Amino acid sequence: MPVSSGVGRTTRDYLRSETADCHDRLDMHLGALVEGDEREFAAFLEIQYRARKGIEGWLADHAPHVAPPLQTGLLARDLHAMGPTVPGDCERFEPPAGSDPLGACWVLAGSSLGNRAILARLGKSGLQRPVAFLSDTRMTAYWKQLRPLLERPHSLPDDRAALAAAQATFSHFNAVAAHHCLPVTV
Repeated sequence: MPVSSGVGRTTRDYLRSETADCHDRLDMHLGALVEGDEREFAAFLEIQYRARKGIEGWLADHAPHVAPPLQTGLLARDLHAMGPTVPGDCERFEPPAGSDPLGACWVLAGSSLGNRAILARLGKSGLQRPVAFLSDTRMTAYWKQLRPLLERPHSLPDDRAALAAAQATFSHFNAVAAHHCLPVTV
């Protein structure tokens, strides 16, 4: 998708439209795992852990003042509850030089909205799964704090660096999912 000028939009609108394809690809990889059997749900948690570990490390080094709450500890707790060992070898996250951490923060914070929807679906389905990660209210609170930065008027020169980080974050998640995910049927 070509980068548009984004006239009349917000930074959030710009990031959402320019990352829609990679976001949809990630949802395709992970969506079926959430409501699958225990092995598939454990795979979902492991992918989340592996991807977030690298991103959280990069944000701690490059933008600790704006980084979202750490969630890998909650993911480790959920994985332990299911029996799998927490992965020790997690992929590094390296967005392009000059990337604005806001883009990575937006991806992580925005995922809390999806997590709430997943939590509701699990509740309706009656599936018993560990949900410390999915029910983390700290990320929802962080999302609310981040929104004013995202609702600013879009400026292509200012937002290109945030887009680079957002695209790198989705690419990182998709690479981890593709490497560690069970096969996806379409």
